[in-house]
Amino acid sequence: MAKGKGVDRRKEERWRRVVRQQGRSGGSIRAFCRTKGIKESAFYFWRRELLRRDGRRKRREAPSVEARFLPVTVVPEEAGPEGGRIEIVLSGGPRVCLTGPVDRRALAEVLAVLSVGPGVAGEGRGC
Repeated sequence: MAKGKGVDRRKEERWRRVVRQQGRSGGSIRAFCRTKGIKESAFYFWRRELLRRDGRRKRREAPSVEARFLPVTVVPEEAGPEGGRIEIVLSGGPRVCLTGPVDRRALAEVLAVLSVGPGVAGEGRGC
């Protein structure tokens, strides 16, 4: 954003709705953007920008962030041919299910999108 320009709240809210809709769609970003007539690059820019803005707000609201430990339940399960299985249940209900090797960056992006706010990822359901 250029210096001296204010934030266009209507544009920001529109993109928040678009990002939430894409998360609920369950489809790929490419297919969603093609269907809605949105440039993929604009979608990725705004998703990243909204995460940045949300992070800035959180830092202002809570300047000292403490590390939080959450309960983890380890359930013995026979590993399948693809390896182990991890299920992450986020507050509010969204679940992320992983099997086999996981790309850390991709997982970080998924978790960041899910943490943007309610409704971004749709309703949580079991793996």
